[in-house]
Amino acid sequence: MERKYKNVHIIKRILAICLVVIFCVGTTACTASGNNSSNAMVPGSSITPAPTVNKDIKGDGENPTFTGVLSQRDISDLKMRFVDISTGTEYEVPYSGGTDIQDAYGKVKAAATMDMGGIYDVYVDKKGKATKIYGNSDAWARYDVSGITVDESSRKLSIGASNMVYESYTVVLSGDERISIAQLVDQDKLVIRGVGEKVYSVDVTEGHGYLKFTGVDALSGGYVSIGNRQLLGITPDMLVTAPVGTFTVNVRNGSLSASKTVTISKDATTTVDFSEVQTDPVKTGAVNFSVTPSGAVMSIDGTEVDYSSPVSLTYGTHRIKLVANNYQEYSEIINVNSAYVTKVIDMTSSGTSTSTAADNTSGYKVSITAPKGAVLYVNSEYIGTVPCSFDKSSGKKTITLSQNGYNTVSYTISIANTAGDLTYAFPEMISGGTQETTTQVQVPTVTPATTKSSTKQSTKRR
Repeated sequence: MERKYKNVHIIKRILAICLVVIFCVGTTACTASGNNSSNAMVPGSSITPAPTVNKDIKGDGENPTFTGVLSQRDISDLKMRFVDISTGTEYEVPYSGGTDIQDAYGKVKAAATMDMGGIYDVYVDKKGKATKIYGNSDAWARYDVSGITVDESSRKLSIGASNMVYESYTVVLSGDERISIAQLVDQDKLVIRGVGEKVYSVDVTEGHGYLKFTGVDALSGGYVSIGNRQLLGITPDMLVTAPVGTFTVNVRNGSLSASKTVTISKDATTTVDFSEVQTDPVKTGAVNFSVTPSGAVMSIDGTEVDYSSPVSLTYGTHRIKLVANNYQEYSEIINVNSAYVTKVIDMTSSGTSTSTAADNTSGYKVSITAPKGAVLYVNSEYIGTVPCSFDKSSGKKTITLSQNGYNTVSYTISIANTAGDLTYAFPEMISGGTQETTTQVQVPTVTPATTKSSTKQSTKRR
């Protein structure tokens, strides 16, 4: 009996020791995880979380069960998905041929003709099937919208002078694909729908593709126009995010010029080659600058120059920038087309000087850490292969990522005029081919900045 008691006592001690070890290991693991998470990327506020689809929804069939955005439609299985504008919950709602479907004006509609991204009052019976689906009478829609500005930190969306807010669960659609609001670019044409001052859906009606330039060595430093909608400087290996459609592409650099007609398809890359444009014998002209005040610092095409004697410049256009204490920054594009010319610049002249806010971004970097191996373009200019970085400057930027075997994708980010480095991590690239429809929204993440020193168009239902 005594021996048996000792054995039991030993077993208890062993179990106690095991529990202590398990506790210590668990505590260590949690501590390590906590330390790692402090260095992890913090999701940007533009992220739209993938909603959980709820199939368990019931009502009385006579009163609206909820008001939601039509996010997905399956005609063959007679099912629809709606995102509740009050809660963000996504419901899967079956319907039948007897379901009463009407727009906001009371016009009967077929399920196949309902507006994707439209806002509807959904009536569900006790079995969970839709009895009525009516266009919401308080909802508004704005069509052919482009060039929106998104403030990710406060979830504000601006269209010209109109300011609205969007929810974390606002539905953003491009065709049959659910995308992040960060994937909207200036070249897209949109339908925006909401209630009051809130935007609940954005539908891309005309998307964008990509135009890749080759054979532009002789044109580098010049300008390209794509139809009458885009004017860009030509840089080596540039990739332009462009609207869908057929456009005349004109390129010019000094006396060199050419034009071609191209067709841009949604999410596809079109290559246009200008290698037949050969470089003319290099012509240069001497520019004698007379600047007031004396001592102002001059840069030409981004490089600081000494202009105490005439400056030799190649024929063509050049950007001149002057800065001096107690003077407004001066900026001008000049065209050199003669052997010798004198250029007089008076920084005290209000007609040529421009007032600029203090630049707090100077000296800082924006780093892109994912997806690794993708080629990065910022505002169509080639930067390098991810991971890489570029000089920080404030404003809206179009980030384009390209990689062989994967779909090219663009994101829009807004960089504030604040000090500190930024780091962005974008989602992994999707293999080439048609992107599958999914409710899993892929979006970028961004770490907070770190400094080096410490007319609504209302739609009303009857």
